Amino acid sequence: MGEGYIDCKSDHPNAQALPTPGIFFGSLPLGFMVQIDPNSPPLPPSPAMAVAPPLIRPARLQDIERLTDVLTTSFYDCSGWRYWVYPFIRLGIQEDLKQRLKAQSPRYACLMALASAEAAPVDDPAIAGTVEASLRQPWPWQGDRHVYISNLAVSQDCRRQGVASALLQSCEQLAQQWRIYELRLHVMEDNLAAQALYRKAGFRVFQTEDTPASWVGLQARRLLLRKTLTLPAPWP
Repeated sequence: MGEGYIDCKSDHPNAQALPTPGIFFGSLPLGFMVQIDPNSPPLPPSPAMAVAPPLIRPARLQDIERLTDVLTTSFYDCSGWRYWVYPFIRLGIQEDLKQRLKAQSPRYACLMALASAEAAPVDDPAIAGTVEASLRQPWPWQGDRHVYISNLAVSQDCRRQGVASALLQSCEQLAQQWRIYELRLHVMEDNLAAQALYRKAGFRVFQTEDTPASWVGLQARRLLLRKTLTLPAPWP
């Protein structure tokens, strides 16, 4: 699915002219695998959030319908002729997400942000946004482990309220639980709004990726961003 964009078109396999490497579930030592309990309580809100921070928790299978709506409306335009293919795009996104959630991989997490009690009824809070994170390592003997962030999407009604920043911070907390201290994500070179968000969160450009489409000017280049987290202090 998508590459950690916000307010832009996804590079889901069904999206137009945007390739994706997909979610990778490489082999890792068991010591670095942490299973997120889908019934666990929401993560505590970020202290940096000014007003009405969202509650963030792992997504569940019963959340798929609403998560699919957030992803589809965030990444795809259903106007004009696209209206007729929109249901098929939505179905593809839903089935992909369902497979990942059902797999219950200890190296993967889908997090969802719920609108706070001040913004929605407590018994049925609206989904403010979502993000996916997976633990990646090309080969077990390589030390290039990192948490890859993808499909960052915020509901149209909840944008510019700090939801994306809260989701990114939750990914950092997740990486620290996995004892991994590097985060990576992709963003398109022409998506200046998303780049500003990621720079503010501490991400920096690590690599610029060309594609055949970008060579001929049909598509912007992809930027691979990364953020290195602070290692925990050693025991005295």
